Amino acid sequence: MLKELHYMIVDDEPLAIDVLENYLARLDAACITRCENALEAFHALQQKRFDLIFLDIEMPLLSGLEFLKTVKDPPAIIITTAYRDYAVEGFELEVIDYLVKPVSFPRFMKAMEKILKLSRPAQATMEQPQRPSTPEYLFLKVDKKFIKILLGDILYIESLKDYVRVKTSEHSWITYQSLTEITEKLPGDKFARVHRSFTIALDKVSTIDGNCVDIDGKLIPISREHRQEVLRKLHR
Repeated sequence: MLKELHYMIVDDEPLAIDVLENYLARLDAACITRCENALEAFHALQQKRFDLIFLDIEMPLLSGLEFLKTVKDPPAIIITTAYRDYAVEGFELEVIDYLVKPVSFPRFMKAMEKILKLSRPAQATMEQPQRPSTPEYLFLKVDKKFIKILLGDILYIESLKDYVRVKTSEHSWITYQSLTEITEKLPGDKFARVHRSFTIALDKVSTIDGNCVDIDGKLIPISREHRQEVLRKLHR
């Protein structure tokens, strides 16, 4: 499927284009268009249809993000840049992924897996076994009692070494288990691990401020390891 797609690589650094072109060649991709600035990319889009664009940000005349804002109904976009500072704005524009240079082949393949899922949604649905519905609550053992906590009430969960604190707007419950254990019980579309010490409810985030999110007045850090995935989920 990937080798049948039409690709465009937009970057003012020829060596950066060479790297991505080499990676695509390993996937037997044949239809690759090279553009060294946004104006070339604009003209190329007038000539043919593309399925995926690898788009650099820092370019002369017109930045990648400025170019993207001018394109009506753009194809799938993967940002490639040496700067991490544009991640929030990139995901606001609904890009598929955000690759920081130098791009390694394993990281490139992870991005291409996302493209494959988008290209074959019907088949993916057929192949995946139907999962049981996720319960809308948890039972936490607190002081020898089991307390029912509605998932919709959870603001965030904080690691306290061998314990975790489950914070709701009304209560703060402490139970004996690890943050990893309790996070695995939560639906991934509603909760996200953002730091070694925190898992958050995505719909409770009121503000994204640099490397932190604000939930009910508490600033919770986002680690570099989790940043891109968290921003993708928040903007989706």
